[in-house]
Amino acid sequence: MRILGFDTSAKAASVALSENGKLISEFYLDSGFTHSETVLPMAKAVLDAARITPADIDLFAVNCGPGSFTGLRIGIAAVKALGMSLDKPCAAVSTLEALAYNMQSFSGIICAAMDARCNQVYTAFFESDGTSVKRLCEDRAVSTDVLFEDIKNYVSEKGEKVMLVGDGANLCFKKFGDEFVKMAPSQLVLGHASGTCIAAEKLFESGKTVSAGELVPNYLRLAQAEREKLQKEGKL
Repeated sequence: MRILGFDTSAKAASVALSENGKLISEFYLDSGFTHSETVLPMAKAVLDAARITPADIDLFAVNCGPGSFTGLRIGIAAVKALGMSLDKPCAAVSTLEALAYNMQSFSGIICAAMDARCNQVYTAFFESDGTSVKRLCEDRAVSTDVLFEDIKNYVSEKGEKVMLVGDGANLCFKKFGDEFVKMAPSQLVLGHASGTCIAAEKLFESGKTVSAGELVPNYLRLAQAEREKLQKEGKL
């Protein structure tokens, strides 16, 4: 099965092609250009390098959140267009789960953390045995203080440090210190669409794919403007 995965959830963007669980090609770009400028040319380059056309893809996958609101919409729009035009199934992947697959070869507790600003993070915990990754909780938006308490509980239970991955990893490491956490290697700390492909294959195997029209972003929290409006109205 061929999967084309997209990650536009953060500052860097990437597109990857996998076939039967093997990574065939991947394009990663952290250049400062907008995702709307780069994502489709990146997809074309990934497919051209493998001499594959969009019609040869069996499953289109995209990180649907959490992450940058604008970035998520760009990636989802690209995959919707491909899925609808070719009538192919799609996989709505958790950005945090895709991040966890960066550290699939690590044995222990993985904390995927994305910077949500204002001392908050989008986060979820996973456990890897060195070959597979198991989710331990749902994706959440929490304060760094709440996350620190969760991490200390895992360290107390498992007796080993928690591995941090994601663009919020450095923020958490600076705040928590190396007594409880450790950083993923620099080349693996940020998101890669290859992780999106792995997570998408798991969704396919469990019968959890969706149609292109069903793809929606999972923001986990309201946009800042919406939160401020509700606060002024006394509804938040």
